[in-house]
Amino acid sequence: MKLVTKIVTIATFATFMFAGVNLTWGNMYTDGDAGMEAADSFGVHFDVNDNTTIGWENGLMVGLAGPAGSTFRLGYTSAAPSLGMSYTWWEGAGTGWATSLSTALDYGMTGSNDMDITVNLGFGF
Repeated sequence: MKLVTKIVTIATFATFMFAGVNLTWGNMYTDGDAGMEAADSFGVHFDVNDNTTIGWENGLMVGLAGPAGSTFRLGYTSAAPSLGMSYTWWEGAGTGWATSLSTALDYGMTGSNDMDITVNLGFGF
């Protein structure tokens, strides 16, 4: 049983080591108590396969490929789970670091039902 556990652990780490990685940095806008509020947003996403990503963007985030190049987002933060959608509207065509600009809209499913809009600059490899 120990050998199987070691093999599964190594295989899991190997999938993340060789997966596509995307780092995002941007601004998140939300409707606060005093009106529109802005906060920093940082994330890291790992490609599980061509249609699925898993990572961290102000909380645990799973992305699933959607229609017309969009991405369905399922998130979980300490405040509430969220459901959203993102769209990458510009991607660089160079080699090395892949650059992108995207916008995401996330809706908090419980609590105060907040809606967040995030504008991200992404770097991936």
